[in-house]
Amino acid sequence: MTTPIRFGGLASGIDTDTIIKQLMKAERMPVDKLEQKKQTTEWKRDAYREINRSLMTLRNSAVDLIFSRNFYAKTSSSSDESRVSVVAGPSSGNTAIRIESVSQLATAATQIVEPKDKNGVAVTKTTKVADMNLQSTTQEVTLSTGTKEWTLSPKPRAGATVALKDGTNTPIDASSYTYDESTGKITMNDGSDVPAGFKASYTSGYQIQIRSDEGGDFQTIKVAEDATMENLVTALNGKESGISAFFEPISGKLSITQKQTGENAIIEFDATTKAAFGIDAADLPKAGTDASFMVNGIAMTQSSNTVMIDNMTVTLKSEFASGAVTLSAATDTQKVFDNIKGFVDKYNETIDLMNKKVREERFRSFAPLTQAQRDELSDDEIKKWEEKAMSGMLRGDTIVRSAMDTMRSKWSSTTSSTNETEMRQLFQIGLSTGADFTNGGKIELNEEKLKAAIEKDPDQVYQLFTNAETGLLPQIRDAATNSRSSITRIAGADGSGAPTYSMGREMTQIDTRIKRLNDLLVDKENAYYRRFAAMETAMNQANSQAASLQQFLGSGM
Repeated sequence: MTTPIRFGGLASGIDTDTIIKQLMKAERMPVDKLEQKKQTTEWKRDAYREINRSLMTLRNSAVDLIFSRNFYAKTSSSSDESRVSVVAGPSSGNTAIRIESVSQLATAATQIVEPKDKNGVAVTKTTKVADMNLQSTTQEVTLSTGTKEWTLSPKPRAGATVALKDGTNTPIDASSYTYDESTGKITMNDGSDVPAGFKASYTSGYQIQIRSDEGGDFQTIKVAEDATMENLVTALNGKESGISAFFEPISGKLSITQKQTGENAIIEFDATTKAAFGIDAADLPKAGTDASFMVNGIAMTQSSNTVMIDNMTVTLKSEFASGAVTLSAATDTQKVFDNIKGFVDKYNETIDLMNKKVREERFRSFAPLTQAQRDELSDDEIKKWEEKAMSGMLRGDTIVRSAMDTMRSKWSSTTSSTNETEMRQLFQIGLSTGADFTNGGKIELNEEKLKAAIEKDPDQVYQLFTNAETGLLPQIRDAATNSRSSITRIAGADGSGAPTYSMGREMTQIDTRIKRLNDLLVDKENAYYRRFAAMETAMNQANSQAASLQQFLGSGM
């Protein structure tokens, strides 16, 4: 709205603008009160949301900790990492084994070939696959309906015959469609759309068939029509092939290695590929071997050099006949302790924050500053004032107190589902609210006691924390979730629309009242200016009459 330009007091000499501003200052007090109420509501909402963010972090911490790997962390060691290494899994016991010898490592089957082109010349990286006598690939693509032409992709080989079949695989007479070799497009001769279910089959590209396990199916590896030897090697190295390939351009040799080790992992090509690669009956691949080793006096064979023994991942690195390697696994007490302590720290941070909010002093004499008040203060003065004004927004808040009480109770109510144990409650493993009531219910952690419990019975520690019905973590997770829901109904979440939570609706109502009062203030201000303008007009008229009278008397009449 454009503010009108007014010149007051020209006739009366009265500073009408200042007088009206003072009058409006008093009139504006109800609006100031509402704006202060809205600001206080916003501060209270933000304080609630700060607690909610902390509760969300605590809930996520409980969810993250509940996984067994956090309570069954293991350390492992090998007396000779250069020969045998070990990684203990979560279910590994506190155990030790001896690898007494490794008579043979597992190896992969390999095949080295010297591919030739159609003229018997050794290939290079840039040799076209089309010149290598490999098997052609028959493509079959389903044509999209609703179009009058279709571009085939990949494009058919030059001179290739394109055949169409309908949805029942019945061949379509070639006279009913046209294939343009220059564009790769098919069109129906009667000008109709391509019928549903039509398929086109044609020759495009080349393929190799390879089998990588005894008795398994051949895997087809395809390359494009214009592929080179380099492209073929890339395709052979694809994740579906089961092999890895390397082409050495100087010697012209192609080395092919099985990705899997063991005597049952083979390399076998189809007859066409064998011919193209120059493989005859005498060119058998070097067979893979199984690993053979001795564990605690027991002879073992495995197809891989990485084996599972007592839930430990053991990797055989070299062959040896003597000098046993000892592998051991044990509970990683420090790791488990750190995992639990991290959760306890997060819980204590949340309780600290909630305690601070409900105990924070409320300075009721420090109301939110109005704009007029802010204009009269320095930035530092505003900051100090608002620190007082924002303090204690949630002092004594029943919702926050209830959330604290609920979570505190979970630590004492958590019990083991097993009666026959010395660790039935959390205080028995070094976790308690303590005797100091001034700490607001924070958890005190006895490091020595907790580590001893982890060492003695990690299963029971795990149950105390994770049991679905009586475990601490599910209870804290649910308590935090429920408390967040209660607060969210009142204060919303970050980004929530005002109508979705009660404080948002309250602030919307305040905004409506402020707008209505501001409209009334504009009317009131205009009325004041009209009154003073009328006074100025009357005084102008009086002054004019006085001047006329003075002039009349001065003329001697």
